[in-house]
Amino acid sequence: MNRSVKALIIIVLSLAWLPGLFAQEVVVPLFGNPHAAEHHRENLHVKKSASVTLLKLPLFDDFSFTAVVPDTGIWSDAYAFVNNNYCKNPVTNGVATLDALDADGSIYKSAVLAPSTFVADHLTSHSIELKYPASDSIYLSFLYQPGGLCDLPEDQDSLMVDFFAPDSAQWINVWSIAGNDLIPFRNAMIPVTNERFLTTGFKFRFRNRASLSRSNDYPDMRSNVDFWHVDYVRLDRNRFAADTILRDVAFNTPLNSVLKDLTSLPWSQFELAYNTVLDKSVFGRYRNNDTITRNVTRSLTIHEPIYNETYTPEAPTAQDLPALKDTIVNFGYIYPLDFNRGDSAIIRFKAALRTDEFDPKVNDTVVYDQVFNDYYSYDDGTAEAGYGLRGGGTAEGVVAMKYHSYQQDQLGGAYIYFNHVYDSLNLNYYFNLVVWDDSEGQPGSVIWEDDNDYKPIYSSTYPGFVKYHFSQPVPVNGPFYVGWRQYNEFMLNVGLDLNNLPVPPVMFYNLQGIWQPSAAPGVIMFRPFLYDETSGLPGTSSESVSLHIYPNPATDLIYFDLPVSTNGKRIQLEIFDTSGRLVDNTITRSNSMDISSLPAGIYYIRALVGRSVYHSKLLINP
Repeated sequence: MNRSVKALIIIVLSLAWLPGLFAQEVVVPLFGNPHAAEHHRENLHVKKSASVTLLKLPLFDDFSFTAVVPDTGIWSDAYAFVNNNYCKNPVTNGVATLDALDADGSIYKSAVLAPSTFVADHLTSHSIELKYPASDSIYLSFLYQPGGLCDLPEDQDSLMVDFFAPDSAQWINVWSIAGNDLIPFRNAMIPVTNERFLTTGFKFRFRNRASLSRSNDYPDMRSNVDFWHVDYVRLDRNRFAADTILRDVAFNTPLNSVLKDLTSLPWSQFELAYNTVLDKSVFGRYRNNDTITRNVTRSLTIHEPIYNETYTPEAPTAQDLPALKDTIVNFGYIYPLDFNRGDSAIIRFKAALRTDEFDPKVNDTVVYDQVFNDYYSYDDGTAEAGYGLRGGGTAEGVVAMKYHSYQQDQLGGAYIYFNHVYDSLNLNYYFNLVVWDDSEGQPGSVIWEDDNDYKPIYSSTYPGFVKYHFSQPVPVNGPFYVGWRQYNEFMLNVGLDLNNLPVPPVMFYNLQGIWQPSAAPGVIMFRPFLYDETSGLPGTSSESVSLHIYPNPATDLIYFDLPVSTNGKRIQLEIFDTSGRLVDNTITRSNSMDISSLPAGIYYIRALVGRSVYHSKLLINP
């Protein structure tokens, strides 16, 4: 199927697509890329040191150690997206994805329409010491997969590998493969034999060529396309063309949320919901990539990073795993939660494998941060597709998501992730936000419909959600639904997570006054939040006072406003990253602080003056 057809009818739900017939609920290829999961990179740019040590052999990266941004100790750019979600059946947890988006999450300005192509993403190594004779038999190997869960590249698209020749300062293409059907991950072995490469300063890079749909009838569906996933990159000596066996037992998927359907729940709701929503097991999947049976020991630890407390729920277990097989390990646990400290929580689940000494160890551990803040979510923070209502009859159409309030509470609005579209067309479409009560398992009467009109907004910072406030708090209790009413017959292009699909359905839509359960193969990235904001800091409550910081975002120096009564008093400033780790602790009597040593990202600041507590969120730009 060519791209112009696929972009229009990759998935059309509720009725068959025929020329001239109106569409309803539509799922399309990924429009944008949040470049994130809750516990990963906080900003699309990274700070790099001025000089990088010359890399030496062996060089290895399976992208399981870092997420979102490639390891800056190996790679010199941040265009590729390191993730756990876009590919199918990886050999280890984490791949580097090249697509049609630049480092800011926007479609490249050089993008052209099919059948023409443009060079999109790059993944470039730092300089390498490769001064060896050709007889040392040096090979670059890697695994690759087109498409995965996302859009497949077509015949004119390609994945390429280039070598850098220091003698002429030129990049030379040495390998490429055209787009094709979805395949399991395949090995590529590239010998490095030319003397112009066997020297100090050698580099290599991956690139992809992409092209956008030519169809002009549906420009709002012209999207991010042509995904390639790269994994298990290895450059070393004394190899041979058939050296493709991976002597490695590794986790090959992330850990799951410990909530049965949700991925997050407000901490203030969790104590009453504990027995209903908590899954008493953590599931991890790992794979024996070797050609022989391997014995593996598995263990689980639970950590609260804010309080630096660790708990081991059960003794490690062991199992023999046959060659080239994967298995699921079920970690049971009982964890003594303390609901009386703080207004939010992060509980870190870490699963580990004990394997043979020759195994790469970086992929033997996976971590999942279970976040309890002020919002509800079903999604995992990463969109694999785009969702919306489109076509004749969809103006005034509504979409709703089901949630539950376990005690009387108030909603303050919703976080929404909108996908990037070529020419940013969806930024011109209007919608408002609506809350419904429950009527026998589907949306019932309207509790609140906001008078404010909103338009989609793109976020350039992780995790890509934009916060939309209701014009006033909306009371809820028991089951309720939150969603939008759109004013146009075009897709709003909300991110769709294809890795989570709660049962029974929690998504509904309504076009002609009749509610229908969504047939989308996932959940939209739509997160209602409570009116009372949480601080995200240890030992604080919603009664603590907001701290005004400026400039925000900042780069090197911040100033903060405190009451006049605090002038000259001792101020303890604590800065936490989003995992709850204390990254700076300063005593001062001034109203400024140097933050230039902190990497780009999102942080929480707490100021303690006597018994008074002030808090704020800070964004540091590169």
